Amino acid sequence: MLPPARSAIQKTFRYQQQMQLYHTILSHDGDRRHPNSISARPVIDTPKNLLRTLLDGYNPTFHRHPLGHRVEALIKLNVHQQMCYYDGKLFGGYLTLLLDHILADCCQPIPAMTAYLNTTFLRSVSPGVPIRLSAWPEKIEGRKIYLTGSIQVPGTGNGELIDAVKASALFIRPRC
Repeated sequence: MLPPARSAIQKTFRYQQQMQLYHTILSHDGDRRHPNSISARPVIDTPKNLLRTLLDGYNPTFHRHPLGHRVEALIKLNVHQQMCYYDGKLFGGYLTLLLDHILADCCQPIPAMTAYLNTTFLRSVSPGVPIRLSAWPEKIEGRKIYLTGSIQVPGTGNGELIDAVKASALFIRPRC
């Protein structure tokens, strides 16, 4: 067994390696055989540019709902958006980002902030499949908006969609 100090140093070294790899992917073409080649796409240098890249292809449609809007969007991820922690499985944090964004769209035209977002992952989501996002309000109490959302992926049947991720959230509108 390693002494605690040595174990911590090894963990720090592995973390630094992962961050260096992440930086290489963002600023280079991702071909690990040629790490010094410059990508044709710009380096993602600001949080705004990163968010724009992550939400590329997000084009929601708004439907009337008794409490506001029901929002839906269909996304087919491009190569730069396919963030996987394990091979063939999208990173849960990215799926949660998509849910948070569509839930916030339900609150429009008045802005609201996420107070909590509870996600339940029912099945893994493959990076190559179209993803259907949907969100709708459940209840409004003053400045509080209770919302529900889901991510659906194609099932085995023709045109069948199955829930992969479900979410419940509380958004709060700012005081005027």
